[in-house]
Amino acid sequence: MKTIDYIYRFDPKNTSVKPAPLDAEHAKRELEVGNRMFADWMNSCQIGSLSPGEPRYVIECTGLNFGHTPTGDDVPRQDPFAIVVGCSDARVPIEMVFGQGFNELFVVRVAGNVLADECWGSIDYALKELSESVKLVVVMGHSGCGAVTAAVDAYLDPKEYSLDSMSLGVKSILRHIFVSVHRAAMGFLEVWGPDAPSSPCYRAALIESAVCLNAASAAHSVRAANDRIRHADVRVLYGVYDLRSHHVCMPPLCTHVPERDTLINLADAPKDSAEFEALAREMAVRLK
Repeated sequence: MKTIDYIYRFDPKNTSVKPAPLDAEHAKRELEVGNRMFADWMNSCQIGSLSPGEPRYVIECTGLNFGHTPTGDDVPRQDPFAIVVGCSDARVPIEMVFGQGFNELFVVRVAGNVLADECWGSIDYALKELSESVKLVVVMGHSGCGAVTAAVDAYLDPKEYSLDSMSLGVKSILRHIFVSVHRAAMGFLEVWGPDAPSSPCYRAALIESAVCLNAASAAHSVRAANDRIRHADVRVLYGVYDLRSHHVCMPPLCTHVPERDTLINLADAPKDSAEFEALAREMAVRLK
């Protein structure tokens, strides 16, 4: 029976088939190429187009992934080339989304991809202890994020946020997102005008913009706050995973659909508040 396979492949006769990225630019390209393969596989599954012959969607794994170490130790050391901070959403399997195998990504997942203390600790640990291999830090949001949606709804109706039915843990997550929601709302007021909140599509647009700004805000914080990044050749990027197209891109598609090769793109973290505010206005323009 023919199937549409997404395969992790290890060849014991060729244990170094996939060399690690040399620098941040190569690491960025590796993630984008991997995401394109994953998106193509998902598209094949959706349209039911079977793979002829040898499966097309193959993730090559190196010997280090399986314990083939130069010292003969049967436990490979951690050797990821990127730290990825993503959402806990079960629809966003981060290694698969980026087409990567074992020991290639150091993944931190929390609802809303917010930077709570534990997330900061995990990032700091990886930057310090895995500095020989880490080339990137990536913050990835996703469309339809439940945490961002809850933050938007609480922003639009504050009394919902104060209800006892919402746990302290959930409230803590929403607090991390409110700044991005507020900035997104200001962007709509600037671009759409003072009547923006009365638009029938305002809530949906606010959620979409806030998802992007939430990822951008976290990426900016990582870039600005971490001394190890400022003194090392580590690049901080962000993007949004679209649950429909399966592309990770920034800015995400709104009404304009560019050529295929530009669908997948990770963006550099905003350098300052001016770039963050400019992104809010850009999203408001795209969603108008």
